[in-house]
Amino acid sequence: MKKIVSAMLAGVLVCGALNAQSIKVTNTFGGDSDNTGSSDLFTYDRQKNEDGSYKDKYGNTTRASDRLQLDVSGKDFDSRLRMEIGTTKINGKESTVRFRGYGRFKIVDGFQVIAGNDFFTKVAVDAGYLAASDDYPKYARILQNGFGGIVKGSFGNDNEKYFNVAGGIKGTDDSYNDKDTFGLDAGMNFGIKNVMSVGASLQNMAGNNLSAGVFVGLNNVENLILNAGYIYNNTDTDFIAKSAKNTISLSAGYKFQESGIFLAADVMSAISNEYLEDGETKKYENDGKKLIPFLAKGCVSYKAKDNLTAGVKAKVAMMIGDDDSRKTELYPNIVYTLADKMGTVTTGVRLNLDKDGLYKIAIPLSWKCTFADIKK
Repeated sequence: MKKIVSAMLAGVLVCGALNAQSIKVTNTFGGDSDNTGSSDLFTYDRQKNEDGSYKDKYGNTTRASDRLQLDVSGKDFDSRLRMEIGTTKINGKESTVRFRGYGRFKIVDGFQVIAGNDFFTKVAVDAGYLAASDDYPKYARILQNGFGGIVKGSFGNDNEKYFNVAGGIKGTDDSYNDKDTFGLDAGMNFGIKNVMSVGASLQNMAGNNLSAGVFVGLNNVENLILNAGYIYNNTDTDFIAKSAKNTISLSAGYKFQESGIFLAADVMSAISNEYLEDGETKKYENDGKKLIPFLAKGCVSYKAKDNLTAGVKAKVAMMIGDDDSRKTELYPNIVYTLADKMGTVTTGVRLNLDKDGLYKIAIPLSWKCTFADIKK
């Protein structure tokens, strides 16, 4: 299956290049865990003693990486191919060179097929978006990779009401023989433009690792983002301290158009101390005390000039009931737009703290540039 998907993706890219109405090539170079898929450029980790206590000494590492991306689209298709090169692991994986991409074709009006090893956020629940994170968690991505189909439509005055329904399969060549690893996914969106949207996702429906989410969002106020959701079997620990059986999420963001200020906050919290392991319910406890996974993110940014934006991002992850588990990240940063269409530079200082104080300092630095942007 994996080979079939790869062959289909290659075919989409070749056909797409021949019939493209838009071709865009971008490159991001440096070390930035937010922008390059690898780690920050300079990292200083506080050293530990044998008993786990911190020393007053830091060790440092330097890591650089590169992300080259090709986006090709036309009247009836869109596609992406991304190559990532890192001096160390990329997103925790051993490979230092990784290719990701997808191709999506319109077969007939209202029906599309998509194939690839990463769909990014192309098939997501609209109301699952998290404003402070500027991302869709895995549980809000209806289709993530493999092969799938999408039915889309709209109706009403000026087609202001819209819907889409998607379903597909994901996994590796080996996983299709095991119902617990076979990924059978589906989901839907329904919305009214400039009013509201609702959506749902069902993932891994074939085995014991079912994950589901229901989301609602309001968009009837200009520049306001307001989304909420419920997630069953939340295993995306980029957006919560630990896996949880039942989670609620809230996200809000507002852009003050005249002043150039943007404020946003995300909160994800389990509603009990339960989590699932191979379909079995278990509980987080410490000396008989319930521990509840929790995570909050916030950001504020200010567009000081047309070519300069400054901001601060913050994240707190912890198990409620255990104050010693709290981990905090602060990231003051700037984004500077270079002259003559030479791209943007992002940098800042990322500070990580736990119960014993500062334990890591990182300096991200990345340069993103558009090499080609062709429209026919």
